[in-house]
Amino acid sequence: MSVAVDDVTEAALGLPEYQRASLASTLLGSLDDPADDPAEVHAAWTDQIGSRLDDLISGRVKGLSLEQMKASSAAALAAARR
Repeated sequence: MSVAVDDVTEAALGLPEYQRASLASTLLGSLDDPADDPAEVHAAWTDQIGSRLDDLISGRVKGLSLEQMKASSAAALAAARR
C-alpha cells in the first residue's frame, strides 16, 4: 500500500465502530456501477425476495432451522479444511 493509503487506513481504524461502518458502506458504494439505476436494483431485489417467499410458502423449497444451518456450515468448513 502507498503511504497515503496506510495513513488513511490507520486514521479510519481509529474511528468508532459506527463511523467505520459508515465509511465502509460509502467506500463499497463507490465501487458500484454508476450505470445501475437504484430503482431498477430495488425492483430486481423486490422481485427476487417475492419469488423466494413464494417458494417457501408454496412448499417448493424448505427452510432450515438455525441449528441445521450451523451444522451444515460447520460440516462444510471442516470438509474444506481437509
